[in-house]
Amino acid sequence: MSFILSKGKSLHGNLQPGDNQQIFQIDKKPGHFFSIKLRSRSISPRITVENGTEIVEQSTCYSNQCKTGTIDGERYREDSLVAKVLAMSGGGDYKIKMIDHGDLDDITSNVIRFTNRMRRRNGVKPLKRSQLLTEAAQAHVDDMDMVGRYLGHDSSDGRELRDRINQVGYKWTYIAENAASGQGSAKDVVKSWMNSTGHRANLLNKEISEIGVGYAIDDLSGATYWIQKFAAPA
Repeated sequence: MSFILSKGKSLHGNLQPGDNQQIFQIDKKPGHFFSIKLRSRSISPRITVENGTEIVEQSTCYSNQCKTGTIDGERYREDSLVAKVLAMSGGGDYKIKMIDHGDLDDITSNVIRFTNRMRRRNGVKPLKRSQLLTEAAQAHVDDMDMVGRYLGHDSSDGRELRDRINQVGYKWTYIAENAASGQGSAKDVVKSWMNSTGHRANLLNKEISEIGVGYAIDDLSGATYWIQKFAAPA
């Protein structure tokens, strides 16, 4: 029997000690980022996401629910992926679901949406998306992804925030930047910035009017990278 995980649909499975693993085909949209979520009250399963030649992502569940890290929809755009579930201990029923996070534009748009929600709640005007700031932000996270395991306001070649914004041709009178790593969703990263004094000040700054957002997943560590670039145009 073929099991297919698709967006928004939970599937039921059952594993007993000694059973072979159960395999689920992943019906993903090209370029979409996603994760796999599992719930069970009776087994401690291990989930792997594989493309036939390597394990793309994995998670072992030690509680009644767990979720893999986010799988890079851009890196595995053309790959056929499967989720494999193996009982590490115990036996019984479980539910498994694919969480579709959308494509790169969806994710960065959500960061802007949650950012503007926070600004409105604090009496500050919402920000407009700038394509040039977006290009600068995405180039920054792509650099982090390429180099691996670094998070900072300086690029790997030593360029600073002003250098990256000047490089894309954006004319500005004021600029600022927020960076983060490890958060699993747009909502989580904005919440994290709001809980940090310096990042919160940038996010709620009344001097800025435009924003660009970058997002990437480190190919080596699987860590998420998030960048917000804020500016007041000249």
